[in-house]
Amino acid sequence: MWSDGSLQHVKSDCLDSIKRTFADHVPLYLVAVAYILVAGCLTAFYGLPLPFSSALFFLITLLEVGAVVGGIAALRHLWVIFRKRSERPFSLLAQKLLASFLVGDRVGNLAHGLAAFTPLMVVFAALKPDIARINPFSWDQQLMQTGLVLGFGKHFWQILQPVFGHPAITTILSFAYAAWFFVMFGCLFSQLISPRTDRLRMQFLLAFAFAWFFGGFVIATIFSSAGPCFYAYVVHGPNPYAPLLAYLNESSRHWPIWTVQIQRDLWHSYVTGSGDLEGISAMPSMHVTIAVLLALFGWRVSPRLGAALTGFACLVFLASILLGWHYAADCIVGAGLAVAFWWMADRAIAAWASFLARRRMLPIGKAATVSST
Repeated sequence: MWSDGSLQHVKSDCLDSIKRTFADHVPLYLVAVAYILVAGCLTAFYGLPLPFSSALFFLITLLEVGAVVGGIAALRHLWVIFRKRSERPFSLLAQKLLASFLVGDRVGNLAHGLAAFTPLMVVFAALKPDIARINPFSWDQQLMQTGLVLGFGKHFWQILQPVFGHPAITTILSFAYAAWFFVMFGCLFSQLISPRTDRLRMQFLLAFAFAWFFGGFVIATIFSSAGPCFYAYVVHGPNPYAPLLAYLNESSRHWPIWTVQIQRDLWHSYVTGSGDLEGISAMPSMHVTIAVLLALFGWRVSPRLGAALTGFACLVFLASILLGWHYAADCIVGAGLAVAFWWMADRAIAAWASFLARRRMLPIGKAATVSST
């Protein structure tokens, strides 16, 4: 058990960390505030609801990721403790876990990260299902034609299908597309709980916020589109994706290709206005944008991680097209946006570091904790 003095010391350390790291997170807060203001205006104008349950979903998901990470850390510490045959192993385990939680500026980074990203996720979840209400689907035919031009008269799925159009490969792509969710949250969590507030961390978090704000909503609303799997529902005339969808439907009868049922549920939710899955938007492909963003981050961490995340991004790119979710243009633009957001975040963090340096009367290289890694 800890004494009152120890608990007071822990509380003081946590508050100091939160205060010390506030200035570093100001750019992230500004993006969150801008997103909230836009969402507030749109929800008021269009009479849209704000599903605060999405905040709970976001926090629970991060808590689940944290539980897995914490459980692995606890098992590792227990293994060392039992090998040394230490007395009171569980008390020692609690001390080690607390010490790990308090290391560096982990508390402050986590507090500010959650405070900024929770409202971001709330307003994104509130607005995404209503993109078609704000701007009805109108770009599907143009995006299809663009892909046809890029493919020199062939759709990208027609070019890729002879090589990758086998049920076993399609199943792998379906798994990769679903795994995107866990890879994204894993990388986000790793940076939220980082004990260091360095420039790379802030660049990643800010680029991540840019992606969901500008890519996931602003650009998605301007180029409102449903995607190849829903092409027949929004465009009159022949459906150039019918053979691909027929292949996916037939393969899903014998292979675990969950995409087909998810697409059905998603369209049912759109038509009826109710359901567990909501929000249809093709341009840009946020799966590709986030996957490429993770790859860019990975290369800055280590060549091994960069190569792994680049390979994953390639799988997501292929899956986005071959599972009928996105047009080729969606994926190409999504990848380009990731590079643009990564550069924008770097410039924004550099400008903020320069501002802090001038304000604190210190050389830029020593400005607070927002320094180049």
